[in-house]
Amino acid sequence: MKPSSQFLVLLKTSRRILGAALLIIALGFLALFGLQYGHPPKWDSFWLVVQLHQLGDPVLNQLDAWLEWPPATRYYPLALAVLALVLRSLADSRLGALQKSLTKSKPKPAPLGVSPMATPPPAVRIPTTVDTNPSLIVDTIPPESEYAREELLKRYQEIEEALKSSQRKQCTFLSVDLVESTQMKADAGDTEITVSFRSYEDMVKKVFRQYGAWKQAWTPDGVMVCFLQKELAVGAAQRILQNLTPLNATSNRLRTPFRVRCGMHEGEVPIYEDTNLERLADRVIDIAGHMQKNANPNTLWLSEHVYEQLQDKSGFFALDKVVDGHKVHGWCLEPALLSEDTYVGEVVPATMAAAEAAIKTPGPEGRIGRYEILEELGRGAMGTVYRARDPQIERTVAIKVIQSGNLPPDELREYKERFYREARAAGQMSHPGIVTIHDMGENDAGQPFLVMEFVDGVPLEQLVSACEETSATGASPAVAVEAKDAFEIALQVAQALDYAHGRGVIHRDIKPANILITSDGKAKILDFGVAQLAGTKLTQVGRLVGTPAFMSPEQFAGGTVDARSDLFSLGTVLYWMCTGENPFAADSLTVVAFKVSQSRPPAPRKLNSTLPPEVDIVLGRCLAKNPEKRYPSGRALANDLGALKHGRPVTSS
Repeated sequence: MKPSSQFLVLLKTSRRILGAALLIIALGFLALFGLQYGHPPKWDSFWLVVQLHQLGDPVLNQLDAWLEWPPATRYYPLALAVLALVLRSLADSRLGALQKSLTKSKPKPAPLGVSPMATPPPAVRIPTTVDTNPSLIVDTIPPESEYAREELLKRYQEIEEALKSSQRKQCTFLSVDLVESTQMKADAGDTEITVSFRSYEDMVKKVFRQYGAWKQAWTPDGVMVCFLQKELAVGAAQRILQNLTPLNATSNRLRTPFRVRCGMHEGEVPIYEDTNLERLADRVIDIAGHMQKNANPNTLWLSEHVYEQLQDKSGFFALDKVVDGHKVHGWCLEPALLSEDTYVGEVVPATMAAAEAAIKTPGPEGRIGRYEILEELGRGAMGTVYRARDPQIERTVAIKVIQSGNLPPDELREYKERFYREARAAGQMSHPGIVTIHDMGENDAGQPFLVMEFVDGVPLEQLVSACEETSATGASPAVAVEAKDAFEIALQVAQALDYAHGRGVIHRDIKPANILITSDGKAKILDFGVAQLAGTKLTQVGRLVGTPAFMSPEQFAGGTVDARSDLFSLGTVLYWMCTGENPFAADSLTVVAFKVSQSRPPAPRKLNSTLPPEVDIVLGRCLAKNPEKRYPSGRALANDLGALKHGRPVTSS
């Protein structure tokens, strides 16, 4: 009995679909196998690579859980690719044999009116895809055919519609240009010029890598950069301006310091993966360039359109300027760099001058409130820390002055309200694992400050770095911190976090730099004064608070943050102490975000075989992507860390 034509069509279609699917699977696992070896970091942010990891990593992780064969782990993708190709070959041969057995070999009858011996007319090939080259279509379809003429008209209509609906992508363009670069090179030797300008270029390119720049177009003294997120573009510009001071102090051999102007604008442009930014002409790019040309040295100018959509508007001022029909907002580290006539609103030059003076390092005779400043301990993006003396009770304290001088009046009032509320909550805590807050207030310039317990110790970050340098010389094993010491430090931090969480305070920025280790080995947590209070509304909603490589997935996603987020960060710190590697470190924020939210780091014992087996269980629970699967409290984590320290079985499964 002759099978129906519908069954043969279904068989042929199934054969093709199955063969194509298995081929795609094989190629995907081959790509995952190749990505385990050295490759440019920016590949990890490509859409196709991200999709491969999202689909393939769960399969590899499950296979890794079933088969405990560490030496073969990196070859799993290759084995799966070979298996998919073998299955494709077997399926194709089986289905092909079935199709051949069902198909009759006798010739089909000729159509009516056509002699079986007559030579069939030449086939007319009609393009099956839209081709943007009309000459190919004309050469393919004979003009004497009416059917071909209709197909030709149809193809031209498809091409016209495709060109009209050409994809336009929302992009943010940042223009950065050196100020008076020609004068900088005057009266300088070739070596000094080359070394200095290369250091500047390396610094700028490193910032662009860290902030996920998509495309760049360089000129001798400037660069136009395309970002897919405006927050990353603003962050890159601010980081470049912040890096100029250390660059001029350490790497600039010229008499004139490096100064830059930054301009920014956003809009939809016809841009693709293969678009050459140097050849792209669009009004959005022109406006960004004009913003940069009109900006003052060491400032960032951006259009009001970009400013209004920013989640974090702190530090920006409305300027009495219009560029290409767009109102301008400016940002700079030193408010006095923006001239007096550029400000609008309540900000006045006297306030700016006071703010600028407040961030300067006080001398030995300087004071903040009643406290006598002894020395500067450190300076960062948030403010400056001093060692000071309280003359009333004769004790040494640490004072942290929070940088807020460049905030507009409305934002400054809101910022201070939040700061004092959170500082009061932190000041109510008294725990040996938390740096105590003694006092708070404002200096003469109106900047808030915290008076804290002075701790004679070093940050965990510095301690681990010293251990890594020692291990690199061969003086000790190649581990960051001895396992028992790492467990003890994490145990103390977990207990302190449990105490704070019980009082409704979430830290949100647990990292090695915020953990002090005293001379007797005690751990103390810093910066609870800038933490988020659990359950309150007057918080920095939507802002990215924390250090990316130590942040939890819900922090990146802008979701609800609770005690389990701090425990995720602590798990990242413990992983780093035990292995010497941060499980989510990368060269760009985009790749870090992907690793934190999607990627499963290698088991710690694969990087340090001296660790006890239970470490993989404890850190696996700490670093779970789903908060529900993590430790419910710091106390529960501390119990398992104590068991690890003393060689007892952990309670987690």
